[in-house]
Amino acid sequence: MPRVLRFASAVFAAVLLTQCAIGPAGRTPSPRSHRLASLGYESLPLKKSTGDSRYSGRFRVNGKEVRFLIDSGANSTDLDYELATSFGITPEKSVKVVSRGALGRPVTSWVGLGALEAGHVTASPFPFMLAQPTKRHTATSRYDGQMGLDALSGLAALVDLQAGKLWIPGPQAGNAQRDGIRALGRHKGLGFDSLQLETAGRLPHLLVKCRYQGKRLTWVVDTGAEVTVMAAATVQRLAIPTTASRSKIIDASGDRASVRNAVLHNVVFGQLVVSEFQVAVTPLETIRRTFRDRSGRPVDGIIGMDFLEESSALLDTASQLLYLGDPPRSRLN
Repeated sequence: MPRVLRFASAVFAAVLLTQCAIGPAGRTPSPRSHRLASLGYESLPLKKSTGDSRYSGRFRVNGKEVRFLIDSGANSTDLDYELATSFGITPEKSVKVVSRGALGRPVTSWVGLGALEAGHVTASPFPFMLAQPTKRHTATSRYDGQMGLDALSGLAALVDLQAGKLWIPGPQAGNAQRDGIRALGRHKGLGFDSLQLETAGRLPHLLVKCRYQGKRLTWVVDTGAEVTVMAAATVQRLAIPTTASRSKIIDASGDRASVRNAVLHNVVFGQLVVSEFQVAVTPLETIRRTFRDRSGRPVDGIIGMDFLEESSALLDTASQLLYLGDPPRSRLN
């Protein structure tokens, strides 16, 4: 039977669109945690900064400790330019990488090679994106950088939004081979339901589908977004009423835009029915031009941390799977 989730966000204090949190002290390990441990996975503690609902974690770059925002909405792992050079990483300025913030402003970066350590795993040489220094307040400026899809997938890491942990394959994990770490693949006991994700065409960004009023909607899965944001074009097409909001979105380039609020009812994600689904609404023109599903249709928005936490999600980027909800105990046997 479908599981019904009443999901209504509180007032949007801020929306940060970019690119993992120690659970409460004394929390009993969940069935999911037991299952992941039985698969040979080891956890890294993640935390939230004051005033930010997103998760970040401590890692090491060239032996130096850094704090990275966990950002499944970014395809690359970015590192603060000045930190990178102080760590002995030299930017290769003959090669420029131009990306865009969610609101369209271009961001130019260079590539620099270094060593990335996550728990007991070291990736070297690992390509970091080194953006030009800026004094603008951006969605990632309070962190040393962001861990994107390249690192999350390369490590076969699982982002546990329920427990606030990043799970990494340990030496005894079946997918940790001598020739590298492989995707875990679908396993029972990790969620109430598992949704197969797809990539955004030739881009590695991961999309999740849902049904609303008999129509398909497609979203970018983004642990670097504080709240879920829906494209104004989709809201207009579906004639969804909106209300005024004082909130702004801030993207990776530091640009800001106003939003409105909307509430959708009975949105279906696999076997999960979200009876009340509150979203922020803004044009997202650059996102819609850039990200399309396998049929070439523009995405309808960005799934953020509000939905991912409320649904106790577990994100496996390497396997392109999103687990939702607590696993039924009957599935653990």
